[in-house]
Amino acid sequence: MRKILVLFILIALLASCAKDNDTAEALPAWLQERIDADEKEIASNPQSGLDLGAWLKYTYKESVYYEYHNLLMSSLPKVYHSDGTEVNFAQTEYAEYQKGKCCKQFVWKGESYFED
Repeated sequence: MRKILVLFILIALLASCAKDNDTAEALPAWLQERIDADEKEIASNPQSGLDLGAWLKYTYKESVYYEYHNLLMSSLPKVYHSDGTEVNFAQTEYAEYQKGKCCKQFVWKGESYFED
């Protein structure tokens, strides 16, 4: 019975590690670099406020977009194409994007980020 339990735990651990690796591989390199830099800054300067930030993934018109949200910011979140270029929507286009974006998915949250 113990061997079966140990085997089950080992399989569960390997499966959870595989999921983490899949998520990391799915992120574009530019975004992973920004997240890594934010995590280093948070570790060296916990008062930076970056731990109140989050990166979210959306789809809109069959394309992937990423938004950076920080609870300390009062402005609209910056929006990036999957290639890392910042989207400069005109006011009308931005409103259409906000209404039409789909499938919210968190790809990274700072420890103090508390919104869903």
